[in-house]
Amino acid sequence: MRPSVKILDCTLRDGGYINNWEFKDSHIVKILNALNLAKIDIIECGYLSNKTTKTHDCTLFQNLQTLKYFTQELSPKIQKVVMINLGDFDISSLPKRDKSIIDGIRLAFHKENLQTALIQAKSLKKLNYKVFFQPMITKRYSDLEFLHMIEEVNKLNPYAFYLVDSFGSMNLKEFMRYFILADNNLDKNISLGYHSHNNMQLAFSNAIFLCSQNLKRELIIDSSIYGIGRGAGNLNTELIADFCNKELERHYNIMPLLEIIDNLLQTLMSKHSWGFSPSQYLSASLNLHPNYASYLTRKNTNNVSILKQILEKIPESKKSSFDKNLIQKLYIDFLLESAAPIKQPFYLPQDKKILLIAPGKSTEEYKELIYKKIQSKEYCVIALNHLSNFPCDYYFFSNQKRYDAFSTFLKPHKTLITNNLKTHTPNEELGGIIDFAKLAFIGAEFFSNVSVIILNLLISQGFKSTEFAGLDGYKFVEENYSYDEYDVQVTLENIKEQNTLMQNALSLLKEKIKISFVTPSMFEDIIENKEPLV
Repeated sequence: MRPSVKILDCTLRDGGYINNWEFKDSHIVKILNALNLAKIDIIECGYLSNKTTKTHDCTLFQNLQTLKYFTQELSPKIQKVVMINLGDFDISSLPKRDKSIIDGIRLAFHKENLQTALIQAKSLKKLNYKVFFQPMITKRYSDLEFLHMIEEVNKLNPYAFYLVDSFGSMNLKEFMRYFILADNNLDKNISLGYHSHNNMQLAFSNAIFLCSQNLKRELIIDSSIYGIGRGAGNLNTELIADFCNKELERHYNIMPLLEIIDNLLQTLMSKHSWGFSPSQYLSASLNLHPNYASYLTRKNTNNVSILKQILEKIPESKKSSFDKNLIQKLYIDFLLESAAPIKQPFYLPQDKKILLIAPGKSTEEYKELIYKKIQSKEYCVIALNHLSNFPCDYYFFSNQKRYDAFSTFLKPHKTLITNNLKTHTPNEELGGIIDFAKLAFIGAEFFSNVSVIILNLLISQGFKSTEFAGLDGYKFVEENYSYDEYDVQVTLENIKEQNTLMQNALSLLKEKIKISFVTPSMFEDIIENKEPLV
């Protein structure tokens, strides 16, 4: 007997974590049309939320009426659903199902809110909606807690009950454990759903296992086109649909999904990346909310072993929900606490001007001007976080990843590092070690950018002015570096964040030191008190 398997596509909802749900209306229509042509069984159209104020170009919806424009061309054979995060939407404002454009509501909730979720689910059932009951982070439940929940679910009798691998960390043995508990104890008329994330690349294998079981109940497999979703992403709709065609004699049309990838999602991925990464693997292995790893990765300052050390400090009670203040504190504390003692202070020569060479691409175009300044012998030349092609007096590093990349090629006596960096070179052989903790703050605000660190060093040593070359600012879909750089700021939001942080820092530091640009920089307007260009 072949199992009854339905595919639920959550591209427009789970995929919204990638772009803040800012899908253009025309793109929403194209995605829904592709899913319609592909004959996907259930389409999740987005979130219902009272927190949004947008009425266009967004899949966070204030009400169901907003959805009408998008769903009217869908086949009546396709079930249309939306998700509500418990507490984010007033369900009393929902119309009855017979006056609604959707068929079902997916109600997501955390373990501690089970009783409230049961009450709300009953209200949704009274409105005749199909209720998809979705307890987040299945792994948080002990066997007894899970069985108790199933008893309550059987009383509720929803359309579907879900196994949810929120962190993408559920291996086959763990998955089988919860699957067997659910299948043996859940009423047979209740569908069993599976929602996965792909941090350990287990989403597809677990789904295949589920589809291979000869069950007397309906199965629902969640997926998204191109695997679009937060962090490591989701199970790919095109892959699970192809599997079902070949193994379960289904008849999904794969080409419309591939065309959406080709025409829309590949471009979106270039701006807002998702998929497997070492940091997302660590997140899953430690059973953490994926945003913790994403936060540290965006810093782009520490290698993966340091990321692991920071993530391991997150207490058990904080693992399931993202706490930005906590991870920010852990990150800063780690950098400050890892600083080694300084035996001898370092001082820059006071009889020369300071020329700082950042790794921006503009140094190539303006190399003659830079060489002319260096050849004048008037400058102490310092390269920042890279091995410059220009002759330098010092190479200054405050970024562990950059230092690790270049340390083999550096002359120790010309190398300056902040004391939070780990090095195999004996301290006495280095040109100097700089106190990171004293230079990483402007007032009470923390900055780890090397340009901020060096400017604070110059200010602390009494320098009144400095010149920058190569402080271009980050630009999207352009080479930002004067050397081959493979570890770059790859997403649009990362680039905006880094540029904004630098703008804020320069606007404060320019009051303490005169900053001049030898090469073009997007930060020139900040120094000249004009509106910044972002």
